Amino acid sequence: MKIFTSKVVVVGDQEVGKTSLLLKYSKNTFQENYKPTLGADFIIKEEKLEGDDEFHLYLWDLAGHPSFSILRAYYMHGANGALVCFALNSNSSFDSIDNWLKDVYRVRPQKIPVILVGTKSDTDQEVDQDKIDNFCAENELAFMKTSSKESYNVREVFLKIIEMIMEQNKL
Repeated sequence: MKIFTSKVVVVGDQEVGKTSLLLKYSKNTFQENYKPTLGADFIIKEEKLEGDDEFHLYLWDLAGHPSFSILRAYYMHGANGALVCFALNSNSSFDSIDNWLKDVYRVRPQKIPVILVGTKSDTDQEVDQDKIDNFCAENELAFMKTSSKESYNVREVFLKIIEMIMEQNKL
């Protein structure tokens, strides 16, 4: 039996649903309202792989509020993957993803696997799909829509980042 471990950071503006995504994935819970993350939160989640192998994800939920920007580089250090999140019902959160991606690559310049995650797919989508597709093509990013409320693509986005990390590291 092999156990693989990786640190994955989850970043994006405040209130895009990062904590909801992580809590749905790790504890299968959802609440309409959460208190803002202060600094960072940390969750460990284990996934069974083929055979007896396991993948342990060390998930870091980084605060989206600008006042925590100084701490982010510290928490991103050593990350093997990133989920850059925006809310599908918020153009302003999409407008910030370029800065979030730059933050990730500033700390991890060797281009770790990144998935652009459009959260809140259960709401009316404000962000133009062509804008999303173009951004992903320009930045060579995978993209997935999720809904923590409806459990849509929640586990799948984490399985995808595991797959990308294993592929990049030839595990």
